Amino acid sequence: MAPLAAAPVDDQEFVVVSREHRTPVVVELELAPVAEPMSFLPGQYVLVGDADYRVPVRSYSIANAPDVAGRITLLVTTVPEGATSPWLAHEVPVGETLLVSGPYGSFVADPDSPTPILCVAGGSGVAPIRALAEEAVRRGVPVPFTVLFSGRTEADVIDRDRFTGWAREHENFTFVRTLTREDGPPPAGRVPEVLPQLQPDLSGHEVFVAGAPGLVSATVQTVRDLGASPGRLHTEEFYAEPQPW
Repeated sequence: MAPLAAAPVDDQEFVVVSREHRTPVVVELELAPVAEPMSFLPGQYVLVGDADYRVPVRSYSIANAPDVAGRITLLVTTVPEGATSPWLAHEVPVGETLLVSGPYGSFVADPDSPTPILCVAGGSGVAPIRALAEEAVRRGVPVPFTVLFSGRTEADVIDRDRFTGWAREHENFTFVRTLTREDGPPPAGRVPEVLPQLQPDLSGHEVFVAGAPGLVSATVQTVRDLGASPGRLHTEEFYAEPQPW
């Protein structure tokens, strides 16, 4: 059974402390709480808006596990015609105060479960997957934990060094990337083509899938065909512009 999440809190003040371009279209923001840290579980998301309520509020998954400083990181995919993502990715200055509400969501894992975990991510959908993986690493990766990242090109693979480093340090941690629009070292191809070779039997796995709706729906069908139990399948769809509350 997944742990119980804290009750969400509205409009907590967070300050933007850093901005980093992770891919040609994805920016990582690090936010620090002005007052009390937010209590959340790895895999949950928050609602983000400006202090003057001029920019539409949007939902973003937290891309890190909780820490004592209470900082949270967000991966923002820039959509040129979007109402909020260009503002967050390119206009909000470091030092600006944002309003953050949450946490929300049930895309969380039971830390006491002995079940192996498979995570499939695409694009900024890697945010909640990274949080789940970071928490597993903090606990020494007690059960097999696999991350499969699907990217169009090598330049779109987010956190490659972080994940490969964890794989080197922990025998139970596996990271695999697959490319869908560029040649490179294997594997290559979409998740339904790659996953059966990587994990042919998922009947004993907990599965987490996060990314664009097309990736999620195709992966869900594949993992079900490979024996994943519906009760152990968790999904989080990431739209081009994250949905308003």
